[in-house]
Amino acid sequence: MNSEKLLLLARECEAIKEGHFLLRSGMHSGVYVEKFHLLENPSVLIKFVNELVSKLNLSFDRVVGPALGGMIVAYEVAKQLNIPVSYAEKSADGAFVVRRGHGISKGEKILVVDDVMTTGGSLLKTLKAVEEKGGEVAQVAVLVDRANNPPDLSYVSALRYVLPAYSQEECPLCKKGVPLISLGGHP
Repeated sequence: MNSEKLLLLARECEAIKEGHFLLRSGMHSGVYVEKFHLLENPSVLIKFVNELVSKLNLSFDRVVGPALGGMIVAYEVAKQLNIPVSYAEKSADGAFVVRRGHGISKGEKILVVDDVMTTGGSLLKTLKAVEEKGGEVAQVAVLVDRANNPPDLSYVSALRYVLPAYSQEECPLCKKGVPLISLGGHP
């Protein structure tokens, strides 16, 4: 399935919103990807994950994804690959840890997946959590890549959908007085 079809699916399930949004990174954007609209529609999520899995070029022992939305994507990827899955959760100090279930065995080849990447912060914390448990990150994948300045790492995505994001000081929507909307875990 090509990017245009995935984008159409995302619009049909109302995962693409337009307005003036505060992103989790602190940046502002005129478009927001509401990942939970993708995640709450299994038929749409499966199509996105099918595309993501088709781009993987290695074999893996385990999939690891960050809590919360990354968990759902990680589960579906692991299901399609028929391998175990683990989850990285925030600890009290803000770092990520893999602490539940069987965890990660030393030397396991790990596929790290996430839902929507804007800055890559969750991915980088997940990579560190995997390495601290002795796992070897074999590949990194994201459902939707909307990063203007992605982290310096190799990854694949089901959909690359880069949109302008601005600091509050540079935001043209702020300058026009468009009300700011906080979604995605913001107060």
